[in-house]
Amino acid sequence: MISSKEFFVVIPARFDSSRFPGKVLEKINNISMLENVFNNAKKSKASAVYIATDSQKVYEASKKFTNNVHLTSSANNNGTERIAELAESLNWNQNTLVVNVQADQPFLMHDNIDFLAASAQNLEGLSTLYYPLSDSKLNKDKNTVKISIGQNIKFYRDVGEDNKDKFFKHIGIYAYHVSDLILYKKLPPSNNEISLSLEQYRFVDNNFKIHAYLAKSDPGISIDSIDNINEIRGVSN
Repeated sequence: MISSKEFFVVIPARFDSSRFPGKVLEKINNISMLENVFNNAKKSKASAVYIATDSQKVYEASKKFTNNVHLTSSANNNGTERIAELAESLNWNQNTLVVNVQADQPFLMHDNIDFLAASAQNLEGLSTLYYPLSDSKLNKDKNTVKISIGQNIKFYRDVGEDNKDKFFKHIGIYAYHVSDLILYKKLPPSNNEISLSLEQYRFVDNNFKIHAYLAKSDPGISIDSIDNINEIRGVSN
């Protein structure tokens, strides 16, 4: 078993999601999706779990269950930039390992967080996880981000029928060191990042090293629409 060095978890949480505004505060099992994500992350080996948001609504809701919530600038383009701002404001060392757990992953368990942190502890660039697709029809679902594993790791929203690569579901979790976070924030958004609305492409397009690992357990669905919430409530209630 790999022994992990100290790491922090940060959950970037926006209220004004373009596809589903306010989704982080939607209730799952009587608590917000964000609190579900936070509680799962707290079970990991992280030294601390933080929430970074540009929303006063999310800030106030988060203060009801943790003091580790910070307001960040609305000028940030994505969650990775938000985490970089937090790392700078809290004066984290350049070698500090940070795990970004997306706020729309309410069923991502702590075993995956600990596994990714242990795998990424001595690596440069971006590390992330993937899991088998539950249905080949998801290749055409733009809300389900896909990843192809090979010499060059790539991410997709829509997969063309003529593309014969093997695809997996990409999981919304990343690990990186503060030094790479700070460099990321200084770079302009890349074309692929903008066109696909995938923040990880700024790493890919600027030739950062990319590492991807098969998740230890099923991460469950990510919440991208009201239909996802209704599906979960039907299962959970």
